[in-house]
Amino acid sequence: MVYKIANILLALLFALFAYFQLNDPDAISWVLLYMYVAVMLGMAAFNRFNLAFLIPGLVIFALYFLYLTPGIIDWFASDDNLVGVEMTDDKPYIENTREAFGLLMALVALIFVLLQLRKQRPLI
Repeated sequence: MVYKIANILLALLFALFAYFQLNDPDAISWVLLYMYVAVMLGMAAFNRFNLAFLIPGLVIFALYFLYLTPGIIDWFASDDNLVGVEMTDDKPYIENTREAFGLLMALVALIFVLLQLRKQRPLI
């Protein structure tokens, strides 16, 4: 029951994240990414795990996060804060780092689903 409640709350949270991305210049990709996580969590809430959809998502999110890692490194080297700082052309690492942290949250949520699946039935 605890997992069901956690999955439903997280699914709603990621659906809200997707909604907040609607005004973003690259909204379509972020809405799809966050809604994918919301759907995976929603399916997990009702024990409808689908490994064929989950594994490719984990790989895509992990690779995208690694792709944005140089932006995180640049942000650490700067004195900028992520909150309240507007992204400009001379500071692309601000947006890259924000996006990377969004991907990291999504990746953690997908790993949470994977761990639930492993608990329910062994993967190998």
